[in-house]
Amino acid sequence: MKKIVFVLLCAISARMAYAQSEKSGYAYPQKNRPALLDTYSFTGYYAHGPYACNLRQATLCKASGDIEALRINPAGSSFAVLTATRNRKPQISIYDLWKTNVLLHTIAPKYAPAAICYAPDAKSFAVADTDRKIHLYDTRTYAEKAVFGINSPTDKIAISPNNYFLAAECDHALLVYNLQNRELRKEISLPERINGFTFSADNSLLAILTAEGSLTLYDTRSFLPLQQFGGLGSARSCDIHADGKYIAVATDDNRIVLLNRMNGSDRRYIENKEGGIQDVRFVKDGKGQSFLLYNTARSIVYALLGDLRPNYTQLLADELDEKMNVWMKQMDGESLDDYHARVNDRTRAQQMAIFEQEIATRMADDLLAISDVSLGNFNPETNTLAIEFDTMPSIYLNIPPDKVAGFSDTDDLEFRNAVYGVTANDDFELVYVDVYNKRTGEIYTFDNRERRSLEYLQSDDRFVPLELVQLSNLDEIKLREIRNDIVSQARKTNRISDHTQVAVNTAVISDANANGEKIHNYRIGFSYNVEKDFSAREDFAPGRYNTEQSAAALSMIAIIKTAFENEFSQYVKAGKKVRIVITGMADRLPINGRIAYNGAYGTFVNEPVYGEQLYALTVTPATGITKNDQLAFIRAAGVKSCIARDIRTLEEMDAEYEYHIKVTDKAGGEYRRISVDFIFVDAF
Repeated sequence: MKKIVFVLLCAISARMAYAQSEKSGYAYPQKNRPALLDTYSFTGYYAHGPYACNLRQATLCKASGDIEALRINPAGSSFAVLTATRNRKPQISIYDLWKTNVLLHTIAPKYAPAAICYAPDAKSFAVADTDRKIHLYDTRTYAEKAVFGINSPTDKIAISPNNYFLAAECDHALLVYNLQNRELRKEISLPERINGFTFSADNSLLAILTAEGSLTLYDTRSFLPLQQFGGLGSARSCDIHADGKYIAVATDDNRIVLLNRMNGSDRRYIENKEGGIQDVRFVKDGKGQSFLLYNTARSIVYALLGDLRPNYTQLLADELDEKMNVWMKQMDGESLDDYHARVNDRTRAQQMAIFEQEIATRMADDLLAISDVSLGNFNPETNTLAIEFDTMPSIYLNIPPDKVAGFSDTDDLEFRNAVYGVTANDDFELVYVDVYNKRTGEIYTFDNRERRSLEYLQSDDRFVPLELVQLSNLDEIKLREIRNDIVSQARKTNRISDHTQVAVNTAVISDANANGEKIHNYRIGFSYNVEKDFSAREDFAPGRYNTEQSAAALSMIAIIKTAFENEFSQYVKAGKKVRIVITGMADRLPINGRIAYNGAYGTFVNEPVYGEQLYALTVTPATGITKNDQLAFIRAAGVKSCIARDIRTLEEMDAEYEYHIKVTDKAGGEYRRISVDFIFVDAF
């Protein structure tokens, strides 16, 4: 927990310093040139010579030789440096990120390492050697777990956020390897030297920056080019914003350009007279504000990006998926015939359009009210009058020629019942509005609701066949029956009461595998909720974590076991991949002192977990439990232990467990609960 406090203090100090500065950003002066920039959370780190430092110039380590590569563990527990000396072969050292010069592991292999990187989930560490091989290490022990060959030497590697790909930069080519089978997925040859490359946070994009000042975006399903941007100077480095809309490129010593990939004409610039700009990274503070972190000759700078507009297309698509998933489920009391009549391909398309317009209209937040309105040209052939806005595309009203004279002043126009949509370049547009002319008392309607702006949302990539949706619906009905039987038995034996509710759900998710082939994953979810006054008896009492003491958790596990050993056993297939996401929750009730932990569910040192971000948690019998996130984690670990013990068929699958932690800002037993999601990959 000290790690998170330290990050927050760094973030707070950065924000306080920024508040005292000019709007363009705040520079943290450094005595030496900050090179090999890397970040964790809001904080920047760099190297000079044998030293690794944070932005406050504090030395984190003094390595055995000059640092040639610096990589921060994505969970924030440690960092790796690749060093070289005249007398010794290059070696890799792993240091504690929060203590000065504390060496955790050393990798001194027989081979000569040339590049290093962490997997974004912090579970793997990759090393490229000069003999054209990639070595993969487990980050708990740094024991080598795999090795495979690549086609060319490399001095820079990166792993995609979904762990599908390892990309290796090889002068005029980027080699992309499928990490599932360790075979070459794609070789992207380019006419100029590669200066940088990066994957987007959602795994959909690969950006490659080349020395002639060009950036090309590739679709990671096909690795075919999508867009290209030129005129980027010496094109030193690039990064993609978390929402995928903007790309930052360091173009030369003094300038950074922000490219809007959804609107090629939108380019914004950050200037810095100090010079020496080499690296750029998007970061967010604790309030969710976006900054661009970059280095200069003698400083690390945070530039506030307050005027960047959100990726409305992505926000709309995500909410649309959520609403459609609910709408396509069979309702309580709805017969199967009525369900099929309500949910079919035609009605699904209609409902998507309705939801899209509702969501877009809410996001636009009455854009008309802040728009400057002007009258455009009148087309006598089509009898259409253009009404122009400075914030969005024009609309066109059908006006009889003898009525045009009534439109002379925009102050006479009142806009009613506005409905908005989102365009392909991520701007808002009016798709419906009634225009009342106060001068003539007449109303004219603009109606473009049948436009096909949803085409980019309804692409084949996002489409789930209706028969799979209906299968999921029938499965959920079976799952509810299993739930009802087990909950009924638990209530009869007084293990739980009707104050404990167990929820089950299913959903089909469209995806692509590492070969770019479309697949459908199947999510089967289990969760429970216990009313406040009954949580201590039926769930976890304050400070307790033993799963055997939670009747609610045991009831949920019994439902999981029964489902996967019977009606849902078809999804538990040997060798197939399943992601098991366990979310542990705790309330804010403070822990006084230390809760003893007996190690029943394992010893965890720097275990990667997901909270607001990926971070590392340590819980051992020696440390005990002193923080609420540790308590939430051990509750989740207990459920994982029971699942692994009781559902032995999962051992035959390629099962990957993932912990998510939530600590609420409220106190109460109703916030101490567990949920489990099984995502069966390529289930159908």
